[in-house]
Amino acid sequence: MEVAERSVSEKGFYCWQDTLAGDRVSDFDRKGCPYFTVYGLDFLIDFAFNPHIQHILNAFLDRCVLGHYLKYKALPEPYIECFRRGGPDAGRRVFVVHVCSKQSQIIYYAGSHLHRFETTVGARSNYEVSQEQLSHAGCEPRVMDFPDGALVVFDARVCFEMKQGYTIAFMFATEDVLADWAKIYLPNSTILQDKVAQIEDINPKIGHNFVFQKN
Repeated sequence: MEVAERSVSEKGFYCWQDTLAGDRVSDFDRKGCPYFTVYGLDFLIDFAFNPHIQHILNAFLDRCVLGHYLKYKALPEPYIECFRRGGPDAGRRVFVVHVCSKQSQIIYYAGSHLHRFETTVGARSNYEVSQEQLSHAGCEPRVMDFPDGALVVFDARVCFEMKQGYTIAFMFATEDVLADWAKIYLPNSTILQDKVAQIEDINPKIGHNFVFQKN
């Protein structure tokens, strides 16, 4: 895992080719992305709380909280984006996990988390960054092809472009950042309460932003 930690620190990301991820994300998508069901929370446990992911989160953050869980697909027009802007001033406070579909291709810009860029609010209500700024900063585009699927962890300040396929994205943030995020509401059922209790037992340093709806 030292290689992964060094890559995340220097490049901003690390990838694992993962056939299981490719199979599972295809099944998840085929079922209509049932996020807030037992099936959806099992998917979350298996990938957001994958041991490799836990190791990276624990290595870089004292404590963090899962605060985002959503599908993203490649857009028809070129679109370079990042989930968090600010470069060094923003600090290392948010990480993203991509569970990548089969035949997906994503360009991650190495070292882009170490630069502050001018951004605009993009098509997905995150931040869009121009190719010119990345080139000027010397951020090398790393084209990652995932024929069988993959698991990627990256600093949320890293710029990337989804060229093919789709991902299920999880975001983990420090509690001060998460204070401004909306809660993730779950149906109030005993079986989901039990599943959330299982999540809470996985790692004492990694929390969640789930709230059960009132009946």
